[in-house]
Amino acid sequence: MPRSPNDISRMFRKLLGLAAWCAALGAICASALGLSSFLAPDYWLSDNMSFFLWQFLYAGFGGVLLGAIGLLLAHRFQALYRLTVAVAAIAIVSLAVLTGFRTVENTIDFVQPSDEVHTLKIASINLEALFLGDPILEAYLEEVDADVIVFQETIWNLQKWQWQRRGLPIGGTDNGIYPANYHVGQLGGLVVFSRFPIEDTASIVIPGVSMPGANVYHDADREILSLSLLVGGQKVNLVAVHPDSPRTQPRWQNKRSYLDIMDEAIAQLRQENPAPIVAIGDWNSAPWSARFQGSLTQNDLKTAYPNGIPQPTRYFYDYRLRWIIGAPVDQVAVSDDVGIEDVALGPHIGSDHRPLIVTLQLAEVAKN
Repeated sequence: MPRSPNDISRMFRKLLGLAAWCAALGAICASALGLSSFLAPDYWLSDNMSFFLWQFLYAGFGGVLLGAIGLLLAHRFQALYRLTVAVAAIAIVSLAVLTGFRTVENTIDFVQPSDEVHTLKIASINLEALFLGDPILEAYLEEVDADVIVFQETIWNLQKWQWQRRGLPIGGTDNGIYPANYHVGQLGGLVVFSRFPIEDTASIVIPGVSMPGANVYHDADREILSLSLLVGGQKVNLVAVHPDSPRTQPRWQNKRSYLDIMDEAIAQLRQENPAPIVAIGDWNSAPWSARFQGSLTQNDLKTAYPNGIPQPTRYFYDYRLRWIIGAPVDQVAVSDDVGIEDVALGPHIGSDHRPLIVTLQLAEVAKN
């Protein structure tokens, strides 16, 4: 027997009501996951939730909006439904407020361009083993025209082999985009090219816990590459960083151990060589991570984001999905004697990271 229009209408309203419940409850769930990164930052799962605050905010506000529309419907437990929507709204607003405060924590405003001081333009790129002679990468670096290039996941021995196979010297290109001054970390993962002389190099290796079945590109051991650049007659301390990705609990612990040693290394650097400090690279930490902000606070470092807003730099599967499946993990941090003139992100260049381009002002280094 065919259903009457009233039966169909009643069933449709029930489905709408169910969807409204799901939206409100989903908003609470998304908010709770995001809030856990603030309330329990010393646990692996909750700390990793800081990578996805953009996604939780999207889901939470969308769920609250649909839940609010659902208030126009009749529900069997009307009072309970209203309470659920109210809790969802309070939770997502709380997450938004905490995210906003954490975003501006340890950040500084951009300084205006000036001809009176030296500027230092740095490009930081996680290559994911992309060949340095790749035409797209070369064209992009030629366009950026950075003074210093900091690479992560370089796999230097593989780079040398590819250059040798092409019969080219290391760093050899037709347009000479790679400066003659360069330094390679002990493990070959971190490499710095510079137009300025490089001095006082040090590579600190941090042993990590290996995971069974790790891919060929993953090395549990990581390094910190510390060096000085001679800019305008004054040294600038550059610290290139790339801790482990915390996708499993042991690797999360690897990352925290790395950051602990990095904090000690920067403190020692301040004592031995009181010059401006720039720490840059793939931190494998979101700006909302309490541990990341702890390193900035402890070392009296400041950061800034493109247009003042953290944006995804690491993406999965497809560059176009970066706002859906992506996280802001590439960061720069500077001491208070360094001004940040600009922070920008590059396009897809063949890696799974966007290039991070920062322009710095060295206030203490006046132009001659």
